Amino acid sequence: MTIVKKRRALIAAGGTGGHFYPGLALGRELARRGWQVLFLVKEGDISAAALDAEGLPYAEIPAAALPRSLNPLRHARFLVKFFSGLRRTSRILADYSPDAVFGAGSYVSFPAVLLAALRGVPRVVHESNAVFGLGNRIAGAFCPAVALGLPLEKNPFAGKTVMTGTPVREFIPSAVSREEARALLGLKASPPVVAAFGGSQGASALNSALAAAAGSLRAEGAAFQILHVAGKGNGESTRLAYAAAGLGGDPGIKVLDYCAEMDLLYAAADILVSRAGASTVAELAAVRKPAILVPLPTSAGGHQAANAAVLARAGAAVSLPQDAGLAEAMAAELSRLLGGKEAAAAMSAAYDIAGIPDPLKAASALADLMEGKNYRG
Repeated sequence: MTIVKKRRALIAAGGTGGHFYPGLALGRELARRGWQVLFLVKEGDISAAALDAEGLPYAEIPAAALPRSLNPLRHARFLVKFFSGLRRTSRILADYSPDAVFGAGSYVSFPAVLLAALRGVPRVVHESNAVFGLGNRIAGAFCPAVALGLPLEKNPFAGKTVMTGTPVREFIPSAVSREEARALLGLKASPPVVAAFGGSQGASALNSALAAAAGSLRAEGAAFQILHVAGKGNGESTRLAYAAAGLGGDPGIKVLDYCAEMDLLYAAADILVSRAGASTVAELAAVRKPAILVPLPTSAGGHQAANAAVLARAGAAVSLPQDAGLAEAMAAELSRLLGGKEAAAAMSAAYDIAGIPDPLKAASALADLMEGKNYRG
């Protein structure tokens, strides 16, 4: 009897959803294909809880972001963690002996990819944003294949990139109808629903701008409902913002701190208002809903503005800067989209020309790369 040894994958992912979810989706897909999978995450990373919940094995290493200031103490701390993480990653690679390594661009990605290159282990990195992050700009030089989630205007690895898209959470898009989703979320069947979520970073500016915009529109007699996920700890301040806009107690306004059922939110919505992180843009491409995007101005390398521009150039979304005129600009765009179905329908159709691969097939495409398909390496 021949015993077939399972191939082993080391997936270095963690930190933000844009870095973690692609790795998690890839791990699930490789496991379905018979691979043994080990995740590599930063010590104390929030992704560890998700891996624990699914019973997925992982190892932790010390890691930190490269300081963007000239503070020598911060650089010293970074170097200590970097070399400590490098040593631990080296031991993990020696003990686990992976057949392929995947880097999702997080702090733990570069050490894993670099050491895999030195050992001659096949490796792939994935850039989920529309601009390369620092880690992937360096790690990509050591990889025979670089996977892209979004089209890039400047691609330093054009000769070896593969457009795979970015995987989305398995429950998106939802199998629930628009009407069922609205009922489950406590919304009416009509009028149209504007669904908003700001994410964990810098949500307050988006929250207050939407509240002010909604107040202006309601004063003009516009009919709409709002499902607003304000972010943990931001619910009360957002409700106060709606009250200040004259919408306190308005039955058409529903504010939540957190929504665990994002599939229902997407299904219920006619228009989406959000930041422009990589995972959000991938989910928008999966559900094909018109969107008003407010890129986080402090995102590293301006990646959220670049992500939003991909959809805005195609006409699938509108990108608004976070400035003093945000509430007024948001009110104007919402008025246009609520004013008739033609504008919203055109934006939904524009996803066809955005150049984003099907997010529902992205995990399979990444697994193909890990198995050495579609590239030479």
